[in-house]
Amino acid sequence: MKRWRWLLALLALQGMSVIARADEDWRDVDPNNLMLIDVKYGRIAIELYPEFAPKHVERMRALARAHFYDGLSFYRVIDGFVAQGGIGEGDDKKLKEWPALKREFDHDATSALEFSPLNSPDLYAPEVGHSKGFPAARDAKEGKLWIVHCPGIVAMARDNDPDTGGTEFYIVIGQAPRRLDRNLSAFGRVIEGMQYLQKLNRGDPAVESGVIQDVSQRDTILKVQMASDMPRAERPRFQVMRTDGPGFTTKKQERRDAVSEFWLHQPPKLVEICSMPIPSRRTPDPNEKPTDKH
Repeated sequence: MKRWRWLLALLALQGMSVIARADEDWRDVDPNNLMLIDVKYGRIAIELYPEFAPKHVERMRALARAHFYDGLSFYRVIDGFVAQGGIGEGDDKKLKEWPALKREFDHDATSALEFSPLNSPDLYAPEVGHSKGFPAARDAKEGKLWIVHCPGIVAMARDNDPDTGGTEFYIVIGQAPRRLDRNLSAFGRVIEGMQYLQKLNRGDPAVESGVIQDVSQRDTILKVQMASDMPRAERPRFQVMRTDGPGFTTKKQERRDAVSEFWLHQPPKLVEICSMPIPSRRTPDPNEKPTDKH
């Protein structure tokens, strides 16, 4: 009898250890880095990356707190490409209170920024992987790291001059436009609500580069806000799987070494960076007291 009790206690401890390790694979999203965009279809949650693009994140926080985007629209939406929101093509250059920002296309790879290699070849970069939950690439010889334009990436639109982005942002909604890597300043990633972006009205890419000509057909941006500015009871909370942890390492291995009886031809043992999604999940308020349900 004692032997069974000892065995049950050991199994319980092992179970608790697995749960603890699983929790360590996740990190909380800082509410000051959580930007929420409301459209009529639902809410889009975006995690910002201030360590990579500090000036652009600072600008987006300020624009949200000034209610700049409230009532504006997604005016350029191209199927399989991007959804662009703000005032309108070129009009943001008239705003003296929101001057153009200097480019933040890439970052010093020797800095403290995390980088976890994917260990798969890539057509666009010497090395790809993840940096704090963002798809990223790195050139060791050049000493630079940058965010990869996978679906869900948020970046600042600009003119031909690389230092002309100010208020107009876009979100990748289709195939990964990797040609944009290191050519625009990326600063965020959608962690929930991509399905609402896919419902946006589209423009014709052959007409004015996809700008929707009929203003009444543009989807309105109802509200943009930072989660940290919301009342605690209304604030959504998210966790993102750590891309430098053992849980995500296992997921990468499973994706690369996947085997299935369904396949007639075994795919190569590699992973394309934009086909390796980073899991995210909603979490309850840890300070919220449970209520009795009858």
